[in-house]
Amino acid sequence: MTDMLPSASCPFCRIAAAYPPIPPLTFSQHKQEITGGAVFSTDTTQETHAHLVLSTTSVLAFLDIMPLTRGHVLVVTRDHYEKLGDMGVEVSREWLPVISRVVMKTIFGTDQESDWSWNVVQNNGIGAAQQVPHVHFHVIPRPPLDAAPTAAKMSFVMFGRGQRDELDDEEGETLAKALREELASEVWRVRERERVDLDVDSACVRYQRTKGKL
Repeated sequence: MTDMLPSASCPFCRIAAAYPPIPPLTFSQHKQEITGGAVFSTDTTQETHAHLVLSTTSVLAFLDIMPLTRGHVLVVTRDHYEKLGDMGVEVSREWLPVISRVVMKTIFGTDQESDWSWNVVQNNGIGAAQQVPHVHFHVIPRPPLDAAPTAAKMSFVMFGRGQRDELDDEEGETLAKALREELASEVWRVRERERVDLDVDSACVRYQRTKGKL
């Protein structure tokens, strides 16, 4: 395991610094509803702004600014690790299946869950197409092959090939809000059905105290 300090040149480190941990259930209908802007940031620059879906003490999730498909989400470690082999076992791993379900439910609905298709991709090193040297996972929904005339071409597009258009800010925030709301519902579902509490309220409090904000 390699311990690394946040990198001033790393865009994901800058995003992590701009967005403190927030309990996912903040967006649940069971609690006071708070808008994305009020919760996640009051002072971000264009350089640190992200269409945030999740922010915990160990990971963040936000929309890719150059998505391969609608709903393309990045899951990144809060701490700076260049490659997967640099990480220790203490870094949370439970969020990948949760974010996968959240993305697919938001993009495709729940009518045909058995037909969902998506990629979870993680690259290590320039030779493996890693563009940002900070551990991150891509969660990429794949449209049904018969969904649109271009879907067959888009369905298996991978990195370095195909068209990637820049994410529109207004569309991005609308989609991020829908993803955050679905995430809150998923956290409740996991709590009730699997008896696992994914809400990070107490962890967020500890984080704020260590940063001298409480």
